[in-house]
Amino acid sequence: MSAEASNVSAKLANTGSKNDKHKRKLTNAFWEPFQQFKLLMWMLGSTAVVAVLLGTFLYYAFSGLIDSVTAGEESRSFYADMIEMQLVHLFRYCAALFLLYVLLLAAVCVAYTHRMIGPFQPFKRHVNELLKGNYDSRVVLRKNDLQIFDEFSDQLNKLAVNMDIADKNDPKT
Repeated sequence: MSAEASNVSAKLANTGSKNDKHKRKLTNAFWEPFQQFKLLMWMLGSTAVVAVLLGTFLYYAFSGLIDSVTAGEESRSFYADMIEMQLVHLFRYCAALFLLYVLLLAAVCVAYTHRMIGPFQPFKRHVNELLKGNYDSRVVLRKNDLQIFDEFSDQLNKLAVNMDIADKNDPKT
């Protein structure tokens, strides 16, 4: 093993130390909250359109049933009143389920966008540190971040080590 390879291995071994980890600010807890909100609004909007269309379909389908039960009578029958009362209950239950769905959708939207986009903050900090000439900077991802970013963070850390070695071996410095 060459001296440079052992230096790279030694520096990568130190990437997990607590001193190298960037402290996360509370403002970084969410990835661009406005973007998450916009995604949530698109998802809720499309769901609301489907819910309104479904409600309209059910209303007209059951209003035809109510008309057929009354069969042109002047006064409404007991069955027509019962069907209409059940329709009111059905719409109330659907509204409650829709509210529950909205809350679950919001939670899932925030959680997954946070896990998918959250690692870009450490990547951005790392690249900014490299541009400043701080080659001791390392990308440290959270435990719950998606594993697809691990390989990329390892490559960025190796790049920092190689840049550090090249900077130390550069006779101009």
